[in-house]
Amino acid sequence: MTSAPPSRRRKLGRIIVLFTAALFVLVAAKIHFTEFTSSHHDVIISPSPNSRRQLQMLEKFRLGQDTSHLNFEIYNGATGETLSSLGEENKANPLNNLADSRSPRNANGRETAFFFHIRKSKGGAVKNIMTYCFNLRRAEKMTSPESLTFVDGVLNVDTQTLAGLKRAQETNLVDSGLVDVIVSSYFFEGMKLFNPTHQGRAFTFLPHPVYQTESLYRFLKKKYPGSFNGVVIEDWVQSDTFTDNWVVRSLINQHSGELTEDHLVVAKIILAQKFVIGISQYPKETLKRLVMYYGWNEVNGNGFDCMNHFLSQENDEDVLFEGKIERGSERWSLLSKVNKYDMDLYYYALQLFAKQGATLFGRPYVDSKGIPIDFAKLKAQKDKEKLEEFLFAFHSGDE
Repeated sequence: MTSAPPSRRRKLGRIIVLFTAALFVLVAAKIHFTEFTSSHHDVIISPSPNSRRQLQMLEKFRLGQDTSHLNFEIYNGATGETLSSLGEENKANPLNNLADSRSPRNANGRETAFFFHIRKSKGGAVKNIMTYCFNLRRAEKMTSPESLTFVDGVLNVDTQTLAGLKRAQETNLVDSGLVDVIVSSYFFEGMKLFNPTHQGRAFTFLPHPVYQTESLYRFLKKKYPGSFNGVVIEDWVQSDTFTDNWVVRSLINQHSGELTEDHLVVAKIILAQKFVIGISQYPKETLKRLVMYYGWNEVNGNGFDCMNHFLSQENDEDVLFEGKIERGSERWSLLSKVNKYDMDLYYYALQLFAKQGATLFGRPYVDSKGIPIDFAKLKAQKDKEKLEEFLFAFHSGDE
């Protein structure tokens, strides 16, 4: 067999070397990118085998009874390996970085509020209210580059991107004492900023999934008109660019793939055990509860006047609480179906919102006539819209 000429062999050798070097760089870059931007995205919160029984126990917990045996696991979605389980015996589980909503304040050491910001849920107004009405220090990237300096009362640190959260964790933002509240739309990565001796105490505002999807569509269509030219909402929610059931996926850290009822169960457990529940349709009532719960102090004694000012200023049509999509229409049915797990979680959150009103804030969950709401009956009848009506009637007069 005739060998290749020396010049050709040298050229081939250079190609192999260059290809190998390029492959190494690509692999190294991919590893770095994965570690830098999504180091936890393979880590999924999973139900333990008896999680359905635990959900029943959790309902007892809402009534003030013992739930010391609640438990669920964290596993690697890529390998299936169980990494840890939640419980007092396993402080390494990141869910232990968050205090239980009914636990005594500062029971395990220092605490910092954690606002899990769900998209299109009045978050802009809530952030302004915390900063200007209650003088709470929070972090947000205000100018480039980031710095440990305050700009308009806000620490110039990014907590709304994965890269920013990684830098915040490396600089021990929470332990620095520079902020009173962490705000992030990344639940799993956000709670990694805390630790078992400096826990986060979480709250959120949940929007109705149909209205939220409608609001997000309007926002993106306005921001990216070229990409959304001729794209109706029905097409968008069935495309690869849309993330269905965003809240459930965020809570369990499963951002792709199929969801099951078990995933929903875990999301419910996390929501009930770790969060003070807020509802976007009832912002004033929610904020009153947060002030009571966290002990926030008003600026110049006019915190609620200031709060009303910022709530009234946010009239953006993209932030819809009663959207333009008609209930019962084909479009409503499609958006509900696409987000079926978020829909179920939202109605569960409405129950938690009402129950926390009684168990945490001494505000009984009754209908507009003062009659206690029979949640078991409503659930049996699947009368979720009636539940919304009860809550609206009760809270709309509570200004």
